[in-house]
Amino acid sequence: MTGLSGAALLEVISAATTNTGVALVAAALIIRCLHARWHRTEAIHVLRDGAHCLRWHTTRYEIHEEPWHCSPAPAPGADVIVWFHSRHPEQWRLTSPHRLAGALGVCGAALVLLGLLLPVLQ
Repeated sequence: MTGLSGAALLEVISAATTNTGVALVAAALIIRCLHARWHRTEAIHVLRDGAHCLRWHTTRYEIHEEPWHCSPAPAPGADVIVWFHSRHPEQWRLTSPHRLAGALGVCGAALVLLGLLLPVLQ
């Protein structure tokens, strides 16, 4: 392999790495924007008429109650972190809806940085 073809190959790899990184960062931003209406709050686990429920305040300061649907129920009165949709509080979950967007963003930023540094490190 001559010096010119090696430099050309390095440029192709650098461009591919940078473009992949930019695509991953864009995907992370799109995922985050699609889940912009999800909010994190603390809910209280209550035992009402033998049924396990969660109560929390919505973004409009209303008290919302939903039945607990996971198998290991916490003790009554325990605080639980809940993610809920601001327009439809009946849609809730215990994990962040955009938790993988951060990993995509970090990997994309690392690939962009690597793609920009490859020609310099030659």
